[in-house]
Amino acid sequence: MMIRMIKKNGKETLYWQAWNYKFPLSILTGTLGKVGIEERPSLRFWESPKKIVKKLAKEKANLGYEFVNDKDMNKLVVQYRYEEADEAQFEATEKKCFDVEDIIEEALLFTGNGDVSGLEVGAGAGTITIFVVDVEIGFNTIWKKLSEHELTEGVEIAYEQERDSYVSLYPEDAEFQLV
Repeated sequence: MMIRMIKKNGKETLYWQAWNYKFPLSILTGTLGKVGIEERPSLRFWESPKKIVKKLAKEKANLGYEFVNDKDMNKLVVQYRYEEADEAQFEATEKKCFDVEDIIEEALLFTGNGDVSGLEVGAGAGTITIFVVDVEIGFNTIWKKLSEHELTEGVEIAYEQERDSYVSLYPEDAEFQLV
C-alpha cells in the first residue's frame, strides 16, 4: 500500500508519501524532484500500518495536501531499440532495461515523483513504463540518473499526451514510435 500526497508551495510542490512494503511503515517527505527525508516510525505489535497511514494522511490533508490518484499521474516511457533478429542485442537490451528500471524506480520513489509500472522487451525494443506526478521533473530526474550511469546512448524518452499519442522528450523534436 502506498499513499502519495502533494501540496503546492509557491513555485515548488511538496510531497508526502507513506508505504509499507519492506518495512512496517516508511514515510518520505520533501520537495518534488529532490531526495526527501525518510522516516521509519516504530510500531507497536498491535498497531496496524494501514490505520496509522490513514491517520497521518488525514493530518496532511488538514494541512492542505491533496491525494494523488493514479488518474492524475502522467505516463512516461523509456525505450531502447535493438535489431529484432539479433539474439545478442536482445539480451543486451534486456539486461540494460532491467538495470534502468531499478535505477529509475529508486530515483523516482525517493524524489516523490512516481514509480515504474512495467517493463517489456520484445519486437525490437525494450520499453519501461513510468507514471510521474510532474513530466518535466520526472524527465530531468531520469535523464540525470541515466547520464550518471552512462545509459543515455540509444535511449528514447517520451510522454503520453493523449491516449496512445506520445511526445518525444529525448531526442528532442523526434517523432516517437512506441514499439
